[in-house]
Amino acid sequence: MSRSIRVCSYLLLPIIYLLVNVKLINLGESFPVTIVTFLPVILLLFMERISLKKLMIALGIGAGLTLFNYIFGQSLDASKYVTSTMLFVYIVIIIGMTWSIRFKTVSQRNHRKLLRMFYIVIGIVVSIAAVEMIEIILTGGSSLLKTISGYLIYSNSYVLNFIKFGGKRTTALYFEPAFFALALISIWLCVKQFGIKTPKTDAMILLGIVLSGSFSGVMTFIMFYLLEWGFKYLNANAIRKKLPLAIISLGAFMVGLVFGFPYIADRIGDLGTEGSSSYYRIVGPLVMVGYSLTNIDGVVRFGSLYEYVASFGIFNGADVGKTIDNGLYLLIIYFSWFAIILTAWYMARIVKMFRGAFGNNQNFRVQLWLFMPLSLFFTGSIFSPEYAFLIVCPFILRKALNNTDSL
Repeated sequence: MSRSIRVCSYLLLPIIYLLVNVKLINLGESFPVTIVTFLPVILLLFMERISLKKLMIALGIGAGLTLFNYIFGQSLDASKYVTSTMLFVYIVIIIGMTWSIRFKTVSQRNHRKLLRMFYIVIGIVVSIAAVEMIEIILTGGSSLLKTISGYLIYSNSYVLNFIKFGGKRTTALYFEPAFFALALISIWLCVKQFGIKTPKTDAMILLGIVLSGSFSGVMTFIMFYLLEWGFKYLNANAIRKKLPLAIISLGAFMVGLVFGFPYIADRIGDLGTEGSSSYYRIVGPLVMVGYSLTNIDGVVRFGSLYEYVASFGIFNGADVGKTIDNGLYLLIIYFSWFAIILTAWYMARIVKMFRGAFGNNQNFRVQLWLFMPLSLFFTGSIFSPEYAFLIVCPFILRKALNNTDSL
């Protein structure tokens, strides 16, 4: 395949970010089809070689977890089991393919084309979010947000209701604010794989995250920025040569943090407010997590989540919640201690990378690996192809750009 064809195929990646939540058709009542439903086929466009050994390992782990869930999980709604199981298996296939495929290399001279497309995508989504926010401030509602909602996989009516009561959050082309922020951070990590300084892009990404109103997004951006500052300046060589620049950059960041402190403090305070989104995402479900880890019947079979969550009577706003908005908690409810063990193993790898990253964190290497566990705190829809795309896309690009030291 020629280089021109290669780069044309990779241009699909930034374009997909615009369409990832756009519904094509519905299969049944609860399975919307989007462009990323065909992600395994799309990955084949970029494939040069595949390691069957790695793929079999990934599929084996997925099969083992599925069997564990079936044997030990309590079934509260058998009608949804097959659909839920298929979604999990699909995610395992996507992650397994990304890990095992050697992707075709994007030539150096084609980097600019891909970067330009990512810049265009960032400009589009952040501009839409800005227009939504302006309309919300001026009118107390958003006809643009409502119009876009009609084309998305899920209704964002709860966001519209939130706005009616004075809330100010945007979703751009995505079905919820947290997913919007997650998409922006995923795009940001894609751009960072090119190994160039992009201060304007960083500012645009931060603006979009702030417009989304996602606390998880704001805190993740702050963490990633501080990590990069530490990796860049907290080593003997940088301290000798770049101390003034380190102080200036950290000072500028701290000034911004001071301005944002009231918002951060307010959202942290929401952790103790029953019914708030922060409480429902982080604090409320802890009782379910504890039950799953300490009781033989605490594991829930695929498809029975709604009934299980509703039985605990945890309020999400004015209503009793039926979903889990925290991916890590969801994994624990489905897989109990196996979720803890796999998460601990993954984090141990990151700690090992962390030690060697000072002065040598090539293209946000640590942040890229850290993105996956942190993304679990953005949403509970972690078995969706849409979520999977946001997670694997930066890894795909890293491998295609020959930054394979981290994989």
